[in-house]
Amino acid sequence: MDQSTITAFLAIGSIIFIGFFGNSIFNRFRVPDVLILVALGMIIGPELLGTRFNLVTNETLADINQFKDLFLSAALVIILFDGGLSLDIRSVVESMRFSVFLAVINFLLVSIAVGASLFLIMNIDFLVALTLGSIVGGTTGAVVIPIARKMRIRERTKSMLIMESVLTDVLVIVATLSLISVIKLDEFSILAVMKELAVKFLVGGGVGFAAGVGWLFVLEKLKNQPLSYMITVAALFIIAGLVELTPVNSSGAVAALAFGLALGNRRFVKKRLTTLSLSALSDEHIHYFHTEITFFVRTFFFVYLGLSFTFSTFTAEHLVLGMFVISLAAMARWLSANAASRMGELDHQEEMAVFALMPRGLAAAVLATLPAVQLAGVDVWSDELGVLFLNTTLIVILGTTVLATVFSFITERKIDKKKRRDLRNKLMSEMEDDTELKPTYQ
Repeated sequence: MDQSTITAFLAIGSIIFIGFFGNSIFNRFRVPDVLILVALGMIIGPELLGTRFNLVTNETLADINQFKDLFLSAALVIILFDGGLSLDIRSVVESMRFSVFLAVINFLLVSIAVGASLFLIMNIDFLVALTLGSIVGGTTGAVVIPIARKMRIRERTKSMLIMESVLTDVLVIVATLSLISVIKLDEFSILAVMKELAVKFLVGGGVGFAAGVGWLFVLEKLKNQPLSYMITVAALFIIAGLVELTPVNSSGAVAALAFGLALGNRRFVKKRLTTLSLSALSDEHIHYFHTEITFFVRTFFFVYLGLSFTFSTFTAEHLVLGMFVISLAAMARWLSANAASRMGELDHQEEMAVFALMPRGLAAAVLATLPAVQLAGVDVWSDELGVLFLNTTLIVILGTTVLATVFSFITERKIDKKKRRDLRNKLMSEMEDDTELKPTYQ
């Protein structure tokens, strides 16, 4: 092996080890491993240790970036499939109204607040400013799903947060692409946007769930065969790819979530849709193996986010703008969480959990460079805006991830404290009842 191959082997092995220990810290102390992995990406990147120790040079990062869309799309499909496997379909149905409300209201608040602020303060064209607001307007399933799944909150609240992150991932993509088209062509149709959103959610979800139901019967036939999980991964990618093709033009991400939802709710499918026997063995194997592959994919996803930070292009203006957008996002999240709490039956800890899980990530990272490509040559666009969009988005991704980490940790501590207090009160109440029931002897 040549030196670069040896270095790559050592780097990959070290990243997996650090990811494993980060996951152990997460499980034990409830501190998400996201920041550890992002920080690792920054450290081994070209501008810190990457070039000096020949870990990740600028040339290596340029080669990696050629496959960025493929890698990030594959990561999203696998992580959302994992999220679908872990969801209870009844909780999803119960929480859907709150998920849609939370996704839409939070997205609109952030997008409009960021767009209006940039237009008034920096004199950026309003539609261009609104495009940046749209890019950072939604949460990401890549961060929300692993944190929400391990938080000690009700299943309905977990489902609401996971579904919200899926909805906003798609909403961010559709809205951003629509705004770029409006800027380029100077044409806008709200009907076309609503139609596209309906196709993304309804068709993608319907096809994914139907495929998942059908695949349960395939797994029943393959339950004694080796490699049944790997053939399931193949089916997942085929479904996610097919729904993106013309004439369907739907969302592979939504289809992946629905596919996992069907496979993870075998008992519901058997009870409601068929009288045929469906064994649980395939479920156990899929959950076990997919946990392993999801760990691998999400570990490298967060390290890649760290690698994306090129510090030499950052300016004080980018940092100030990024912090300002983070504050707007946090304020909008607080308002959204408070409104969702008033609509539903969320206690204080669950409202805090909803507020905490505000991280931006995959969709924002993919879209941050798109306006520079699509709007090149348009009067209202400039190269400086391209750098501003990318760096501001990266700061927002990192900042909201930090806030999610801190506030989810605080929320977990408060949940533990409340449980201990409730248990102590219960024991004291039982002791008082026992004392009252004791006979009194003269």
